[in-house]
Amino acid sequence: MKITTVMGSPKKHGKTATALEFFEKQLLSQGHEIDRINITDYHINGCLGCYACMQKQNAAGCVQKDDAEQVLMRIISADAVVYASPLYSFDLTAQMKPLVDRSFCLSNTPLLDGKSVALLITCAGQEEGNADLVQEFFRRGFDGENKGMFHTKLVGEFIIPFSDASDFSDRARKTAETLATSILNGL
Repeated sequence: MKITTVMGSPKKHGKTATALEFFEKQLLSQGHEIDRINITDYHINGCLGCYACMQKQNAAGCVQKDDAEQVLMRIISADAVVYASPLYSFDLTAQMKPLVDRSFCLSNTPLLDGKSVALLITCAGQEEGNADLVQEFFRRGFDGENKGMFHTKLVGEFIIPFSDASDFSDRARKTAETLATSILNGL
C-alpha cells in the first residue's frame, strides 16, 4: 500500500517531523510504501477563488502554474494520506493551508473518493480548547461520510499535546502506532 504523508511544518526536524517519522518507519517496516511531501520544498500559491477548476471533472484543473498540481498528483496516487502540522494560531501552518485550499479543485472530481485520510497535529499546549478548531476545519473538509467537502474517509484526528514536555517522544510513538493501525484498518 502507498501512503503519502504531507509534512506542513516549516521545521523539517521538529516535533511534527519526529512524530511523522515514527508513523512512517512503522509502516515501512511492514512493507508499505511511504511518499513524504515536505510542503516547504514546494511553491504553492493561495487559491484565487476563480472557480476555473470546476470545469474539469477528472483532473486537478487549477489555472495557476506552480507546484500545487505536482503535489496533488502525488496525493491522488496514494491509497491513504496523512496531513501533519504543528498547531499555529489554532490551525494548520501557513505553509500547509494553501495546499488544502488549492485541493478545492478536486472537490467536484472522483479523484479522492473513498481515500483514507488522517490528521496529525502537534501542539505545545493542551488539546482541549487549543486544537478543536483545526479538527473541526479538517472534518468539514475531509470527513466525506458526514458531508465533508471531499468524499474521503476520515480515519482519525491525532493530536499530540504538550510537545515541549520531556515525555513527548514516548507519546508521539504511541500516537504513531495508533495512527498506523487506523490508516491500515481504514483501507
